[in-house]
Amino acid sequence: MIFRLEIFEIGSIENFKFEWDLEKNGLLCIAGKNGSGKTTLAKAILNFSLADIFYRTSSDGLLCSNSRINYFMGDEQYLFTYNPALQTLDCRTPIPSNYKFQVGVELPVPYGQRFNFFRILSEADHDIRREIILENYSKPDELIDFLHKIYGDLRFSDLIEVAIKGNRYYCRLLADGRYLREDYFSSGEYFLINLFRKVTLGKKFIFIDEIDISLDAVAQTRVVSELRLLCNKHSVSIVFTSHSLAMMQTMAPGEITYMESNSSEDGLAQKSFGYIKSLMFGFKGYDRYILTEDDVLMDFLKFLIQRYCPPTFFSYEIIYIGGGSQVVDLMLRNADKEFFGAADQVISVLDGDQLDKNHARAPNIHCIPIDNVELDFFRICHEPGYTPAIDLTKFNGKTPHKQIYKYMISERLLSKEEIFDSICNHHHMQFENFSRIVLQPFLCRPEN
Repeated sequence: MIFRLEIFEIGSIENFKFEWDLEKNGLLCIAGKNGSGKTTLAKAILNFSLADIFYRTSSDGLLCSNSRINYFMGDEQYLFTYNPALQTLDCRTPIPSNYKFQVGVELPVPYGQRFNFFRILSEADHDIRREIILENYSKPDELIDFLHKIYGDLRFSDLIEVAIKGNRYYCRLLADGRYLREDYFSSGEYFLINLFRKVTLGKKFIFIDEIDISLDAVAQTRVVSELRLLCNKHSVSIVFTSHSLAMMQTMAPGEITYMESNSSEDGLAQKSFGYIKSLMFGFKGYDRYILTEDDVLMDFLKFLIQRYCPPTFFSYEIIYIGGGSQVVDLMLRNADKEFFGAADQVISVLDGDQLDKNHARAPNIHCIPIDNVELDFFRICHEPGYTPAIDLTKFNGKTPHKQIYKYMISERLLSKEEIFDSICNHHHMQFENFSRIVLQPFLCRPEN
């Protein structure tokens, strides 16, 4: 079932559409500068199940007489328009409770639903104490494992779950019959427990505004992979906003979108981590690196990418190093130290004459389907009727193929692009296959 909403004239959002397939499991991070409308989007989604959210959490100027949200749940439609008497958005069509249940939202301090749970916990303390004395509790192994993996220690080994009147409460058992309720945990620990509770309740879609606000740096780097596992296990999707580079760097390709300021209906677009890092934070860097032997092969690879690849999704840099063994050595050292990036973000592309060398057999090493660019062009120049016609006998040094390549360019008889084009025309199928197998999967947006 598709859940879709259309927002009109609320805050900085003039016309914005958002939709999600509730049968889809996975993560999505929405990045964007302050004021781009991320929190307004969160409130708009929460408004589907909690119709007074704008009245309780927003300033008077956020809504106007033209403000409205149109929701679609499958084939059903629900229109919320501005009601001046209530000073909020109002819908005349009742929304089924099972529809409301499928969509969950968590706002940051002080409006998040987890903070409303404080009162419920306090009121249930007497019942919690009684159940603990009677040992009517269980050990929440899945939650304990979730928290241990995020925090990297065993501090939650004494965690218990108490079930009272359909609610699940969590405590840590201490010495002498004492216990520590979850609302006395750190804000990050309490947030993760409430998120786990939402995920395992059976909701299909959960939106979290500013997920990183309560989490320390270590938890931010580990939470994404654990949430991804929970999404797959419990058939739920989690969409969250974040300003944390640490979190965004752990997102997989296709899991990051960027929300433009003054959002319109096309305000959300999938972007790479390098794009987000550069645009939002001003940091320079690339998503992908290609290491190669010399400047000629570097220029040729740029030509291949432009000719054979669709628009690249990832930002990239091609760096020439030197001999083939030096290229591979640098790539292997990066796999250990990650000074360029993770191992899967760096490949080496060598000349075809390196194919039988031992160093070319390591993972992520690729060879072009010709011996090398200059030598292949040299052979083309010897073909009958080749133009521009030149005296080939004067290129008789140890490396005549390099001499003729430089001569053609320095004398402006041919440009680099024209030389590369002639090589590709002679080996079209080989380079088309090379680009499809090596370059496109490395640089282009993955298929959904």
